Amino acid sequence: MYTINLFESSMHSNHLNNNTFLKFEFDLRVSGNIQFFDIVMSDQTHRLQNILDIQVSAKSNSTFLKKAVGEIQPNIKVFNQSSGYREWEWIFDPNDISALEGVRSGDLHFSIEVKALVEVRENGNRIIPITGSQQIKISESDWIRFIRNFGYSTKYGMTLPTSLLNDTSWTQAYEHLELAREHMQRGFTYDALRQCLSVIESYTDVGNGRGGPYMAKSWDMFLEDVTDQKKSGIIGLLTGVSTYLNKIGHHRNSAHRENGNLPPVAVDQNEAELLLSISQLVVTYLEKLKPNGGNANVR
Repeated sequence: MYTINLFESSMHSNHLNNNTFLKFEFDLRVSGNIQFFDIVMSDQTHRLQNILDIQVSAKSNSTFLKKAVGEIQPNIKVFNQSSGYREWEWIFDPNDISALEGVRSGDLHFSIEVKALVEVRENGNRIIPITGSQQIKISESDWIRFIRNFGYSTKYGMTLPTSLLNDTSWTQAYEHLELAREHMQRGFTYDALRQCLSVIESYTDVGNGRGGPYMAKSWDMFLEDVTDQKKSGIIGLLTGVSTYLNKIGHHRNSAHRENGNLPPVAVDQNEAELLLSISQLVVTYLEKLKPNGGNANVR
């Protein structure tokens, strides 16, 4: 339950020096839509006669999105228990959702502002404007369920912590894979996958017949300080990704020929984009596994 303290907002008042006039209370329900419910306007001073108008808006707390998002549809009939109105809907259009997804990195935080015009019993009856605001949160899990109802997917279905994105290992991996991204942007998927493989291979000891990064023994020296069970798991990860990059990106399809030549193994743009993303994570991990990678808990 959220509570917003409301103060008189006329030019003759200073709410910093006033006591709370009214309290606006509500809760949020997030499912197929987003609703304000259990809405109550409480008056401890017993001066409230009537609510003439009310407006409610929401602004994202993101520093990159300083504007109202969505449309909250208030109706003063909700304060009349016999009216049958119980909820207000908070409506988002595709532009609102896209804007929020563009800046979101977890839970969503909003500032809810209420402006109302009320009639009060004071030296007779008079009409005064009141206002107030409060911070609210919509959890990431609730938000993702909500936008999926509209056919949206989210780039944050798997959230990467800010601490990782700001880590030097992530930055180094991004720089190492710059050429692979350039190939991908030009539509050269096989070149992109081969470049990913080349970057991963650069961490191995491929001399002395150890083979490429898809061979377990090529990782022996790089992982020599890692405990055996963890080393086995890491090698499985590295050789598995490298095997895909090698067999799909590097080698041709040896099962048949087209016009006498071996054709490339089929791979579409989406598959290649996925493997580039996976390579970013793998190379980030390799940077952290390096003896000078700054990860003291590798063992």
